[in-house]
Amino acid sequence: MPSKLLADENVPWPLVKSLRGMGLDVVWIPETGYRGISDNELVDIANRDGRIVLTRDSDFLEPSLRRRVVYGIVYIGEPVRRDNVERLAENIAKTLEVMKEKPFLAIVTRSTIELYPLAR
Repeated sequence: MPSKLLADENVPWPLVKSLRGMGLDVVWIPETGYRGISDNELVDIANRDGRIVLTRDSDFLEPSLRRRVVYGIVYIGEPVRRDNVERLAENIAKTLEVMKEKPFLAIVTRSTIELYPLAR
């Protein structure tokens, strides 16, 4: 399983920067030519490139969208702020370790990681 991330444009830059600083492979949509794409297009890119979707978009909690994701979803379950960005990054990194074995929908906050099997 990949531990590469495709960060949606709703993921703030400080979190992307922190994840990259930890050595993680993160492609951030605002740095690509894909700004403003639909959720389905984001899933298509993640599936094609072998990446886990990183997002704050609650649409990814819906079964219809989750079913399309191959490698997993990391949903950030709280606002990203200066005081929690490092803890969020640490928990996202821990989540990726677990997701090397199997794809999940992971809901991550600074204090919790919840894992749910992806519906197929």
